Amino acid sequence: MTSGQTGPPAAPHVAVFRFPADPAACPLARHFVRGVLGEWRLAQAADVAELLTSELVGNAIDACAGAERFDGGLVGCVEVGVTADRDRLLIEVADADPRPPTPRDPGPDDESGRGLMLVEGLAERWGHHLATDGGRPHGKVVWFEIALASAAAPVGLPIRLPTPRVGPEQAESSPHPRSGLALPDLALLGRVRRRLDLV
Repeated sequence: MTSGQTGPPAAPHVAVFRFPADPAACPLARHFVRGVLGEWRLAQAADVAELLTSELVGNAIDACAGAERFDGGLVGCVEVGVTADRDRLLIEVADADPRPPTPRDPGPDDESGRGLMLVEGLAERWGHHLATDGGRPHGKVVWFEIALASAAAPVGLPIRLPTPRVGPEQAESSPHPRSGLALPDLALLGRVRRRLDLV
């Protein structure tokens, strides 16, 4: 990349970091993602990428709490991978629990349980698959993609029109396209962002 040039790299860039499965991993993962995207001159994607990474890392930490019964290289840690090419940003979060992520249905006053809803609402696509080591499963990877050329709202959130919901028979395929939701509630996302900044 020549000096002064901004935008996504011509060839894919990859960065991976492994964090302990501890609540401190959430702010550390946000810092890692922001730093990597800044280095790659993709800071325009950092707000959404940080928020969604933090949500997935929080879910992975919760999954690791009951993962002592599992074996493999991911026990006690959460791995975050960032890959960027010309038009896409892919972020993957791996943990030792092979069970798929389960979306929750939080009440209007609940302060947690919206992580996968945020991922579904803000990512272009997301999904999960088993993590393998030598062909043997040893956890799962939950991933999401962000289009690097998408329009952005003043607060840095992507603007998308809702799309039809995916039926249950289509929802099993991985990766699956983003299911349609109403446009993101910017006030709610702002409150979530402010709370994350306090951690």
